[in-house]
Amino acid sequence: MFVSVIVCTFSSDNYQHFTGAVDSLLHQTHKEIEIIIVVHGNETLYERILRAYDAQDNINVIGTKESLGAYAARNVGVRRAQGDVIAFLDDDAVAEKGWIRSLVDTYENLNAIAVGGKILPIWLCKEPDYFPEELYWLVGVTHKGFAQEKVSEIRNAFGPNMSFRKEVFAKIGLFNENFGFAKKGTSYIQAGEAEFALRMKGKLGKGVTYNPGAIVYHKIPQSKVKVKMLLKRAFYQGYSKALLRKFSSSPEPITTEKSYLKSLLLKYIPQRIKKIYHISEVKKLSILLAVIVSVGLGFIYGFMRKGDIEAVSSA
Repeated sequence: MFVSVIVCTFSSDNYQHFTGAVDSLLHQTHKEIEIIIVVHGNETLYERILRAYDAQDNINVIGTKESLGAYAARNVGVRRAQGDVIAFLDDDAVAEKGWIRSLVDTYENLNAIAVGGKILPIWLCKEPDYFPEELYWLVGVTHKGFAQEKVSEIRNAFGPNMSFRKEVFAKIGLFNENFGFAKKGTSYIQAGEAEFALRMKGKLGKGVTYNPGAIVYHKIPQSKVKVKMLLKRAFYQGYSKALLRKFSSSPEPITTEKSYLKSLLLKYIPQRIKKIYHISEVKKLSILLAVIVSVGLGFIYGFMRKGDIEAVSSA
């Protein structure tokens, strides 16, 4: 099975992490791959990457003058991809050597149409003692309570570790480019993976298969775990899920979030309350509650607004 792996990048400051991502793909045990690099909005970086990698037969470097949102950049790669399967790896992630092999095995053994895997953190700072594993989703890492530790169906995978059969894009279209952290930071609408997966499930009748053995590591800098940033991302997660709920044709687009909130309130928070004699548990519990409130406020804000619904649903 031939696999196209798309890596999108735009920041020169991230070049060292980007090369780590590409090098991890060059050392995969599954060799039938092409690597598609999409460099958007940074001509200097494009030229640098072109010099470094374009001589390799299985690497295709694409540059765009315009700064694109995450999903628009991925769509550029999808249009160029030749693989039977199209996978995505973030430019600050590193894939285990057997990552693509695990994805391919899942497709072949289960006749899956989409496969995602586990994302583990690489801390570029000291892991904060106030940041609970239940909130790892805020930094693009598989969180506690995400799924069972076995191959199973989930609603959607996370961007740093997701893949689809090429035919999925032919049948349901590309990613909705109005989602994602969009052009030049002018939009913070998230939930693009969820929207695409719901559209796929609605039209093709199958969801995403989760294989926890397909592992990538996502690098987490200090800037991503500052309390202000966590609360901001939480607010826009709620905001985005409100938009998803209002325009999605799925009857229950946010069932996953409802189930997770129930687990937080009935299982994980009570477990932490029992350990409240530890100062770190007090901190984690405080952040958990603050994030729940922030998500709720974002959901209310998104539900009340009209214009963004029209913009997102117009794609």
